[in-house]
Amino acid sequence: MPTIGTAPVFVARDAELAELVRVASRPPSVAVVEGEPGVGRSRLLEELAAHPVLASRVVWSARCGSFSRPCRLAPLVEALLEKSAVAAAHAAGFSPVTGVLRRLVPEWSPWLPPFPENADAETVRQQEFRAVREVLTGCGPAVLVLDDVHCADDDTWEFLRGLAASPAAALSVVVSAATCGPRRFPPLRETAAHLSLAAFTAVQVRTLLDASFGRCAPDFAEAAHRRTSGIAVDLTALVQSVGDTAEALSADRLASATVPPIVRSRVSGLMAAIGPAARDVVRAAAVLGSPAGEPELGAVAACAEIEDAVTEAVETGLLRDLGRGRYVSGSPLIAEAVYALLAGPQRCAMHGRAAARLSADAEPFASLIARHARLAGDIAAWTQWTGVAVDNAIEDGRTEEASRLLEAALRDTDLPRTARESFAVRLGRELPRSIAHAGTVRLLREILREWPLSKAARGEIRVHLGQVLINQVGKVEAGRLEIELGAADLGRRQALLARGLVTLALPHIGTVPVEENFRWLDEAEQVSKGEHDAGLLAAITANRLSARMQIADPEAWHEIADLPRAPESAEVCRQVARTYINLADAVAWNGHYPVARAYLATARRLIRDDHQPYLDALADGTELRLDLAMGEWASVAEKARAMLTRVDKDGSLAAEPLLVLGWYEYGQHRPTAALRSFDAAFALSAGSVPVQASAYAGRVAVHQAGKDLRAARRLAEFGLETVRRKNNWVWAAELMPFAVRTMLGLGQHVEARELLAEYRQGIDGKDAPVANASALLCRGMLTQARGETLAAGELLLGAAQAYSALPLPYFAAYAGELAAGCFSEAGVRERAVAAFTTAETTYASLGAAVDALRCRRSLRRCDPEMPRRGRKGYGEALSPRELEVARLAAQNLTNREIGERLFLSPRTVEIHVGRALRKLGLPSRTVLTADLLSDIH
Repeated sequence: MPTIGTAPVFVARDAELAELVRVASRPPSVAVVEGEPGVGRSRLLEELAAHPVLASRVVWSARCGSFSRPCRLAPLVEALLEKSAVAAAHAAGFSPVTGVLRRLVPEWSPWLPPFPENADAETVRQQEFRAVREVLTGCGPAVLVLDDVHCADDDTWEFLRGLAASPAAALSVVVSAATCGPRRFPPLRETAAHLSLAAFTAVQVRTLLDASFGRCAPDFAEAAHRRTSGIAVDLTALVQSVGDTAEALSADRLASATVPPIVRSRVSGLMAAIGPAARDVVRAAAVLGSPAGEPELGAVAACAEIEDAVTEAVETGLLRDLGRGRYVSGSPLIAEAVYALLAGPQRCAMHGRAAARLSADAEPFASLIARHARLAGDIAAWTQWTGVAVDNAIEDGRTEEASRLLEAALRDTDLPRTARESFAVRLGRELPRSIAHAGTVRLLREILREWPLSKAARGEIRVHLGQVLINQVGKVEAGRLEIELGAADLGRRQALLARGLVTLALPHIGTVPVEENFRWLDEAEQVSKGEHDAGLLAAITANRLSARMQIADPEAWHEIADLPRAPESAEVCRQVARTYINLADAVAWNGHYPVARAYLATARRLIRDDHQPYLDALADGTELRLDLAMGEWASVAEKARAMLTRVDKDGSLAAEPLLVLGWYEYGQHRPTAALRSFDAAFALSAGSVPVQASAYAGRVAVHQAGKDLRAARRLAEFGLETVRRKNNWVWAAELMPFAVRTMLGLGQHVEARELLAEYRQGIDGKDAPVANASALLCRGMLTQARGETLAAGELLLGAAQAYSALPLPYFAAYAGELAAGCFSEAGVRERAVAAFTTAETTYASLGAAVDALRCRRSLRRCDPEMPRRGRKGYGEALSPRELEVARLAAQNLTNREIGERLFLSPRTVEIHVGRALRKLGLPSRTVLTADLLSDIH
């Protein structure tokens, strides 16, 4: 693969290069390229010098400041020496004045005219200027390319000023200089071009990486730009240090990459070239790590007058001027390099001064002060300011930041023993409201196991840990044990104990019967008697109402109106918001989808100004299920994948997006992907029986569709037993139709009837319309199995209408398709056509292309006169060759493999596959199966 920074890869500067080529090829002309150090000025001039358009010209080039001969006009001498052969070939036409070059370029003495006699120093100097100009223009059309002219010696600078003032007829001049250097090129004539190179943008970095390595991950390009600020030379070095293939370029590897030696060396050289005050300012910027003004930089650098130092630092590119008096290190990578060059004592002293300066602000940034204090070794100040930062984060509703600060402090072995217990208790309090990660849970368990704590602190931490284990990790039994152990330590702290017990009260939690959950709720209410904690009382009320709604108690609706509309305290507001989220979740499982939407809207309104990551994630999971159920499939998969990036991938909050992905993939006829998602959702849903039941239903559906009825039957029984043990049959609404159909497919008619009877008894008196629709669907399937096709059709059509009313369109189409089959078998052709048409339309609107195709075929059998789609000739039917190719594609053979079997080119196979997919109405070959093609002749 090509390497960044060397030919042939040169991107993102095409327009600038084209302009330089235009100017250089039309003498006399002068072009100036300016830009901060490292942005790629030198590389641009290299590309110009090698450009084919200039191949017929003499290109004299050198870099100021990089030459090895410390003499006057040194870069010009280097440029002349590089083209010695060209100069020698034209020496016969040189005038006597060129003899003065003998001292500057002694290597040319054999063919230069004699050195002028009796000339004084000033005369010689003027003649040297004339001689250099003559050589540059006397060898044919030429281009003088000088890089970094801000570093040029005084004589070279004066020579360039003369060229700019009086351009030579056959000579073009192209120079580059640092934007903020002490020397600016003189005003240019109208023939000149002035280019200003900026650092690469994020888009340009992505383009550069794609050109160098093929397709590059967007997050890597963004991270590389962020760390280097788009400075070309540093970007090149950093990317090369990470890897030389697209596969090796990952954002994680980039984040862990140290400063490349090339960058360290470059920064070290720049630091050595500036004055002591400027060096201290650059170090101060690296220590501060964020934009700062001159007062802050001066305080950290311990410099009183720093205006000139800041200017010098900006001119070298080590400091970047953000405008409005704010400065920052040239790039994060430069800051890292500068910081690494700081000696330990100097680094600590600077961090100490930074902490002192920031703490004097009117509104001190506590977490930043704490960081500087820690790096300064001031443990007392670090502990104090960490506590303040946590307080601020909690007050602002930034619970995740509070948890992060506390966890970082608790992991620091230098945290004073006096602060350990209070920090651990505070982390326990905040964790249930943020998204808990596995590492944080392990830390709390380690603290409980190994740290000396008071009984009260240990008990409180255990209760909060238990809440997290139950609600977010899905380890209900472990969480229950922690709460029980915490209860033994809490003594008279009844309010906290009640909070722990109320966590166990929601019926969806754990494998115990719902009656046990209500027993825990009763116990929480008993423990909380006499308490005046408004937040606790709101939590108990919330869980009592949510629990009743989870078992679809029709009387629960009357109490929802009593919930406060505008809670006075933030804690009560959070509890009411949680109540509405739990209610939305419950009524969504029951089939009241529009109501669930309304409850989520109310919850989001209540926590609109209070960042609650855990509650937000709960609401997002329920909303995803509603999108799926109500047929909003166009964006549901994208939303589910986005949510998986926001939550702990190994926590229970990931179960719902995975479940939604499973059902979506099932509807798209991607059985392998669907089963993978269902399995992952099930593995993370130990703390939620309805999610487990839905995952069981999905797994049964996939195996049933794959004709593996034995596996489907085993999974169905496991799922049914989970619901049976929980004693809340409302949650079997998705599982029941697939379980009954599997049992009927295995000839287990008696068992299926007994199961339906048990199910109907379990949902009797419940306000769960989706469960009632499911029972009707199961009755229809059982009636069809008895051979009563017309009666079965009526029942199945009733189920389809019940599902449509919810709305649950996919299940409505499923029931409608079964009803149509019954009507067709009973000879009621018109009703069959109507039902098949409705089902096909619904499937198509959802994007369930395979299901829609199946309905169209059934419809065609019922109604041979229906309009046909497809190409002329074979109409909608596949040609023999298309069918042959499609059947091989359904076996997952590649185009090349199919071509080898049928003696066709891969391109011809591709055409046949495309035509077959168009005629079948399928989105891609991934949904082609042998079953789909089995009845095509």
